[in-house]
Amino acid sequence: MLARLVKPTLMLSAVFITVWVIVVVYWNYTARMPSTSDIALYLVVLPLALVLFYVVLRRIFTGAPPAVALPSAARGATVATGAAAASTAGAADAPQERLQMAVLAFGLHTPRGNDAGAVATAVGQAQAPELVPELRDGEGFPVLAGCVAGIDASELREHLRESLRPAPEAFDADALPDDRLRAIHLMSDVLQELLASATDAILNAGDALSVRAPGRFVSSGEVIPGPAAAPQLCISLLLPGAWSEGERAIATQWVQQLAREADPSQHWTVDCFKSEAGVSAMALLDRINLALHREQRPALWMALAADSAISSECIARWEAEGLLYSAARRNGRVPGEAAAGLLLARAGDALLAPPNAVLLSRSASGQRDESADTARMPDASLLDLFAQRLLAASALQPDTVDWVVSDADHRASRVTEVAKLVQERLPHVPFENNLSVCASLGHLGAAADMTAVALACHLAARDSRHVLALSVQDARARTAMLAGPASPVPQAT
Repeated sequence: MLARLVKPTLMLSAVFITVWVIVVVYWNYTARMPSTSDIALYLVVLPLALVLFYVVLRRIFTGAPPAVALPSAARGATVATGAAAASTAGAADAPQERLQMAVLAFGLHTPRGNDAGAVATAVGQAQAPELVPELRDGEGFPVLAGCVAGIDASELREHLRESLRPAPEAFDADALPDDRLRAIHLMSDVLQELLASATDAILNAGDALSVRAPGRFVSSGEVIPGPAAAPQLCISLLLPGAWSEGERAIATQWVQQLAREADPSQHWTVDCFKSEAGVSAMALLDRINLALHREQRPALWMALAADSAISSECIARWEAEGLLYSAARRNGRVPGEAAAGLLLARAGDALLAPPNAVLLSRSASGQRDESADTARMPDASLLDLFAQRLLAASALQPDTVDWVVSDADHRASRVTEVAKLVQERLPHVPFENNLSVCASLGHLGAAADMTAVALACHLAARDSRHVLALSVQDARARTAMLAGPASPVPQAT
């Protein structure tokens, strides 16, 4: 309560002091002797009038007083639901919060393999990254890292050199560091898996559309089914912000080529996003959710994220910047690498989305007031608010959530924040069902929360239960999504 009064009190004091200083200086400059009415008017009424004028203007432009902008559960935190939270508060936007996507397929490639079940088991058993002899720190000691075995960066470099069109320096495959090549390699594996699933979905949808499409008559009187309406096909990539524009362009062109090779008859539109503050995989998925529901015709959308820190150059850079994990720097980064992706359609799309498909909610996102890196005690109030919102939007009770999957790593601040949420909001979830992905796989950067979502979709499909996916990597930013079987909430159109 006292904390809420500090800011208004300081503002009121600042206005009064500012007005008093200006008026007193003016009186001294003009050698004026103020009367009692002057003192009351200029030192009391004027500052009060300015404060009142400010409050009225704020109410006009915000539509609500600051004190009721957020529920009490979110006090001290800036909260957003979905990509446009600041403008989507209130009952009028409740249907938007219930928009869902159907997950037709998911894929990942991590240091613990590319089978989601095996990865979930490894993470559940808290298998930690191991020392990699090929990677050395500045003192020559092996580095603890999550490394995918069997990747030949030089082989992929040769493929890129031969396959990509000759172009200026922006497409110079020889200049790509090993960690960029490894991320592209991992993403390629996931892409090809999802493209195969997309081909199956398109063929099945094509058969259904050919039956429904208006037919045409030929001279014999036979009715020939009309052509199936081609679905919109989109691929969205999320790549590290540390990559250059040229490096992201190479990855984008490589994905376009692989998509053409998989099925030349299908045209996939490929766009690329830079992972940075406010642009995470969950934020990208939320944008895709909205885009799918705006699209009138059938649409398939693929979301892919990849990152790698497995290279000598990256290790040296992290060490120089004081970011590398070591015995003396326990909160440093453990190098890792992964790629993950989802094949998505609009929930309720009878042609593309099977009735038993896992559904993925919109995201709930926001910012902590206090950095998790400096907080003395874990604060899960923001995550708790997100969990309540997602469950309410799907008309679910907390006991329907059987798993929590987060991108938490080895840092105690992240692990305890998620653990506190589970203890207070989801006490029925057993300890082994709280999975901290990056604690086992290492720092996954742009691929961290996409990997968590992919694992959440796997568990939801396997158990036909709901799974809460959380992103807690950042010091302040927090995001949550809910994956699970179809809920009783009707889909908005």
